[in-house]
Amino acid sequence: MDRQRSRLPPSVRVDQIVDAALRAFSQAGYAGARMDDIARGAGLSKGGLYAHFTSKEAVFEALLERHLAPAPLDVDAIVSDADSVQALAERIADHLHDRLANPAMISTLRLLLAESGRVPHLAARWRHETAATHFADLGRLLALARERGLCRDSVALRQPWLLLAPVVHTVVLAALADPDEPVRLQDRREAHVAMMVELLDPAARSPCAARGS
Repeated sequence: MDRQRSRLPPSVRVDQIVDAALRAFSQAGYAGARMDDIARGAGLSKGGLYAHFTSKEAVFEALLERHLAPAPLDVDAIVSDADSVQALAERIADHLHDRLANPAMISTLRLLLAESGRVPHLAARWRHETAATHFADLGRLLALARERGLCRDSVALRQPWLLLAPVVHTVVLAALADPDEPVRLQDRREAHVAMMVELLDPAARSPCAARGS
C-alpha cells in the first residue's frame, strides 16, 4: 500500500490531505487539530504532509479554497444561452446553487464561521478576494444582459450582491440546521429564480411559485 501511495500524483495527495483536514478540524476545531492528526488521516507520515503544506494554516487555507471558492462565472456563455429574463435567472441560479447540496462545502463554511476569530486574515482574504471577485463577475453579467435587452435597469445592476443574498442565507441556514430538518434547497432555488425575475424585469412574472422553506 505504501508503494501505491508513493506513486500518487501530487494533486491526489493534496485531495487526501484536504479531506483528512476537514475531518480533523470538524472533530477538534482549528486549535485542537494537529498536523499529526491530519497526516494520519491522509495515510502519510508527518514529513510527507510537510512536503505539501508548510503549516496547519496553509492546510486550512487550501480547505477554504477547495470548498468555498466559487466556480468561475462564464459571463458570455450564461448571457448568450438566455433568450429571456426567466432563462437568464434560471442560468444564474444554476451557477449559484450548484454546490449547495455538497455536505463538505457546508461543513467548511461551518468551520470558517466558528474559527474566523482564530484566523481572521484568512476569513478577510476569502471575503475580499473570493466574494468580491464574484460580485464583480455578477455585475459584468448583468451589464451585458441589459446591453442585450434581457433585463431592465434595476437596483441589482448597481448592487449585484443582492442576487447572492438568498444563496448566502441558504448556506448559513444549512450550516446551522438540524440534520433531521434539512433545508429544502429546491424550494429555495425556485424562490430565488422568482425573485430575480421580478428584480431584473419588474414587468415579468415568474411561473415558479415561490414557496417558503
